[in-house]
Amino acid sequence: MAVLYITSDRPAAGKTALAGALAAGLSGVGRGVGYIKPFSASPQDDPDVAFIARTILLDENGAPQQATLPMPEGMAEGQPLAESMARELAQSIECIAATRETVLVEGPDISLSGSATLADHLGGTVLLVICYEPGLSAERVIQACQPFGQRLLGVLINSVTRYREREVRQGLVSAIESRGVKCLGAIPEDRLMASVTVGQIAQHLDGHWVLGEEKAHDLVENFLIGGNIMDSGLTYFGRMENKAVIVRGDRPDIQLAALSSPTTCLILTGGHEPIQYVYHQAEQEEVPLLVVPADTISAAHALDAALEASTVHHPGKLERFRELTEEHVDVAAIQAL
Repeated sequence: MAVLYITSDRPAAGKTALAGALAAGLSGVGRGVGYIKPFSASPQDDPDVAFIARTILLDENGAPQQATLPMPEGMAEGQPLAESMARELAQSIECIAATRETVLVEGPDISLSGSATLADHLGGTVLLVICYEPGLSAERVIQACQPFGQRLLGVLINSVTRYREREVRQGLVSAIESRGVKCLGAIPEDRLMASVTVGQIAQHLDGHWVLGEEKAHDLVENFLIGGNIMDSGLTYFGRMENKAVIVRGDRPDIQLAALSSPTTCLILTGGHEPIQYVYHQAEQEEVPLLVVPADTISAAHALDAALEASTVHHPGKLERFRELTEEHVDVAAIQAL
């Protein structure tokens, strides 16, 4: 049995995405894989556990593998994990390992100082995910690694800004490894990973569906505001793919211009319903139409919060992160466990 304990330097650094990508990859080469998230703020219906269970890991009876406990109150203050809880978690892992060769443990991030203690209790090899930010230094990475000692397999740097990729690969990675820590890879940021679905947009903007609700799970990577433009519609709207266009509901001319290029959805603002010609054209192009009460600028600003809350809980995102992992991560070193 191999236990891989995945942790990170902060929340939303990519632990679930990595666990899902590794689970999918290992399953694809015939390796039995189990998954557990020891602690959660919502242990009965944790969204990470539910997503991985229904997307990748089902046991023979179709029941999802999950054994998640409430987050211990004292863990944030570095209090030791209760022996009874440690035994319960170890038993959960043993139960999963009885039918699986590899168990992936999505541990809490290291801002909870008990994370390293938990890794010791569970006896796993540790993979630390570091979320890239400008100014990230090798010293900070090494400091984050120290609590895990010999259990550390290596670090993975996630979401590297595109124009910093070369600097990170040639500078930061070398500096980390010169200090004796293996860097398993550096994954570049990706628009798809930060995307939201058309359904999430509708919910966030309190919109109602005019057309295309069956496409609620389609992902939107880019947003364009449809206003008075000097360029032709095809030139302006054709410069982005996988886009939603936010446009006044009483401007059918701009709406039709947006429909002249591939568009994921139209967001019609101001509570105005589309005219019949726009409806017909959108139906022909299979483009969903949403009507929202907010004005165009307010709707655009409101979407910032939706993008900040974006998660990996979509099969298309998981597949994309798996591709990024295979391209930029030393997966062989992980599979060697």
